[in-house]
Amino acid sequence: MKPLRKERLQQAIKQELSKILLEDMNDERLKFVTITDVELSDDQKYLKVYFSTMPGKNSEQILQSLERVKGYVSGEVARTLRLRFAPEIKFELDNSIERGVRMVKLLEDLEKKDEVKEDESHEDESTDHTEETNEEP
Repeated sequence: MKPLRKERLQQAIKQELSKILLEDMNDERLKFVTITDVELSDDQKYLKVYFSTMPGKNSEQILQSLERVKGYVSGEVARTLRLRFAPEIKFELDNSIERGVRMVKLLEDLEKKDEVKEDESHEDESTDHTEETNEEP
């Protein structure tokens, strides 16, 4: 399959999956799922679906729910997009967003520590300067 066609097809699959999970599923847990990426095999028989969920939601339960409906979802994707095969879906939790949030927080904490150190060093310099001017020759 040509790379451009594959990319467009993957994008269409991603949109269709999101729509199916939001509109067709009765399981409320699946309403909190965001499809972050999909990878379709060249023969279109296998589809790896990466998803994330809101913090505080039980990702293991959500994964189990996704596993229960993957046959239906696969068939709907194939029917809607007129695929030759209904791809075998494998869902994988995508923690990259959570990792990114943690990294940003760590960087912010480091920045705050650096600011505190700079403030302390400026205070030390001003104290040293004041002491020097108060000395008698």
